Amino acid sequence: MKSIELLTSKRVAEMLSIPEGTLRYWRNVGIGPIWHKLEGSIRYHVDDVSRYVEKNRRIPSVRAFMEEHEFATLNWPLSRV
Repeated sequence: MKSIELLTSKRVAEMLSIPEGTLRYWRNVGIGPIWHKLEGSIRYHVDDVSRYVEKNRRIPSVRAFMEEHEFATLNWPLSRV
């Protein structure tokens, strides 16, 4: 049988660096990671939290990438990129 790893709201808030109140708000408006209510306690499956983080991953724009990696110092006209 596969082990189920459930996390408390406090632990998920720490992992995401957000207040617990934000998780509460997300549950009320139907956003954020999937959650479970077991015997009155809110729990999050670790895989659901990981999936939520991955789903919300963003790729920076070309300009941001170039600035971050100092390609801009090559005197390329960034307005044309």
